[in-house]
This record gives sequence, C-alpha cells and structure tokens, in this order.
Amino acid sequence: MTSNATMAKASRGRPKTMDREQIITVAMQAYWREDVDSISVNEICRCAEVSKPGLYREFGNEDGLMKAVLVAYLQQVLAPVSQLTAADAPFRATLDSLVSIVTRSGDAQFFSDAQAVPAGCLFVKMRESYRRLGEETRAEIDCAKAETLSGYEDWVERARAKGEFTGDMSSRFAAIYIDAQLNNALSLLARGEPTDEVKQILTVAFSMLG
Repeated sequence: MTSNATMAKASRGRPKTMDREQIITVAMQAYWREDVDSISVNEICRCAEVSKPGLYREFGNEDGLMKAVLVAYLQQVLAPVSQLTAADAPFRATLDSLVSIVTRSGDAQFFSDAQAVPAGCLFVKMRESYRRLGEETRAEIDCAKAETLSGYEDWVERARAKGEFTGDMSSRFAAIYIDAQLNNALSLLARGEPTDEVKQILTVAFSMLG
C-alpha cells in the first residue's frame, strides 16, 4: 500500500499544468505589439513563465504556437467583421460600420492596460510577414483569407440583388478591393498614421462602391 508520504512526494514531483490559453494570450500580445518575426520563443516563454520544452510539448514548435495564436485571434477579434457582412443591413450602412470597426482604438480584451492596446491588426501583420512564417501558419492564413474574400463576395452579391451595389466591377473583384482597402487602412494605423486621416482614406475608397 502506498503511504501518504509517498503520495505527497509524487504529487510534488508532477509538473505544473500548463495554461494553454494564457500562453496564447501572452504570445498574441507580443506578436501584435511588435513585428511578428521579431519576437523570439524565448521571450514568449519568459513572459508566460513557462519553459521552452514545455511550450514545445504543448504546441509542437514555434509554427504551431503561431498558428494557435492566429486561430484564437480570428475567432475572438475578427468575428465581428464576419458577423457584420453576413447580416442583412443596407450595404452602405455596413460599409460605414466596417470603417468604424477598422479605425477604432484596437481591442482591449487581451490587454490589462487599455492604453497598451496596439493599433492595426495581427492578421494583417501576419499576412505581411507571410513568406517568413511556418507552413502551418501560412496554411491558416490562406484559409482565413479565402473565407474572408468569400464572405465579402457573398455580401456584395446580396447587395447587388437588392440594387444597393452600383459598382461596375464583378463581385469577386469588389471583394478583393474591399479586403485590400481594409488591409491598407490597418497597416497605416499600425505605422502610426492619424485615425481621422485613415478614416477619410477608407471613406473615399469605398465611395465608388455604391
């Protein structure tokens, strides 16, 4: 029979359970604040207070961690955009709402200090660093981009059927155009361009759509 002392000793020797969600949040903050490829795994381990071998056991490698971060970001931060374009609001009102979402001051849910919320978009940063990322992360980016464009295209098609989209371009081209304008706006914000100016740029860019 195992003694209480032996059980207590075994318990003390077990590794502390790793908090996967906490690591993802810490990594997301780091990647979002800085260039994606300028943050080392060692730095993330230090901030998350976990060992590098432990992190690799949980995520496989740095690519696996970055993919997990991207999946969490897409689900929790970018979901409002998908919900917005899937709704049945007037096309012009939805465009205006997109401008408001893109030019707001970041999303504070992942940051204890609202003043520390970075401008721009982590997904856009990852797309800009695409060639320097791992295979799994690139595949997730490709999938998310395809889903985003498909959602925009469906939205434009519905607006066209209701007579709300007056542009001469195809729905596919319109989707690519909308995506490009939003990405450009987010890149400008990340570089510190004034929000009001970025909002004006988007408003002018979208004026040709209807």
